[in-house]
Amino acid sequence: MSTTVGDLLAESAAGLADRAGDGARAEAEILLAHCLGCDRTALWARPETAVPSAVAAACRALALRRAAGEPVAYLVGRRGFWALELEVTPGVLIPRPETELLVEQALEAF
Repeated sequence: MSTTVGDLLAESAAGLADRAGDGARAEAEILLAHCLGCDRTALWARPETAVPSAVAAACRALALRRAAGEPVAYLVGRRGFWALELEVTPGVLIPRPETELLVEQALEAF
């Protein structure tokens, strides 16, 4: 029996619940969408879609790393900041929402 998008999302979200709390489902979606090379909307539209075993294994591996505390941005290699999509590696600080607010306030001051 093959694993479906819905099955893998439920499994990953359950594994992330301790780390991510209410955000577990969203984090599971981000990780699976990254592994499948699609956006989260595609996951919602077709939860019955079979996930290739190699992709399911990659997603499970990322979910385990996230459950161990590695930030999602490092796992997927990118993070949105303002209107930009920035490349993120472990040697880079992850942009935070507070930083966006700081930039907005600085722009208003000028």
